[in-house]
Amino acid sequence: MINSPRQPSVWELPTGTVIRVRLDWYDHVALLGDRLIGTERSVLAFSANAGGFIEQPYSEFAQDRKVTVEGYLGNLAPEIVMQRARAKHGQPYSWASFNCEHFVRHAHGVTVESPQVKDWAFFASCLTLLACAAARA
Repeated sequence: MINSPRQPSVWELPTGTVIRVRLDWYDHVALLGDRLIGTERSVLAFSANAGGFIEQPYSEFAQDRKVTVEGYLGNLAPEIVMQRARAKHGQPYSWASFNCEHFVRHAHGVTVESPQVKDWAFFASCLTLLACAAARA
């Protein structure tokens, strides 16, 4: 949950703000929405568990974990960000080619990439090189 005294309330942040929560071995990012689900602010996410796009209550996204605010990535109006995000409904989730990081960047109209995928690819490459070097020794 957002609970740092220096961080604004979830209600004060602009629609389309990118938020992050730590799951087991990776971070999951999503967008603060423009709707209410019950009494909670909506979160637009692209998740493996949902198989793609999901609009869910904030508490369901947070799952009692600390949520950090990443900020507003681009210059598009919040209404356009929401429209671009919702247009991904029906697209399948892919860890490598379209995951939550790709989703938030697409919605904001910035370069679509996944820093976590790049980091994991680099890590795997290093392990492969080490394994090859050990096999030759």
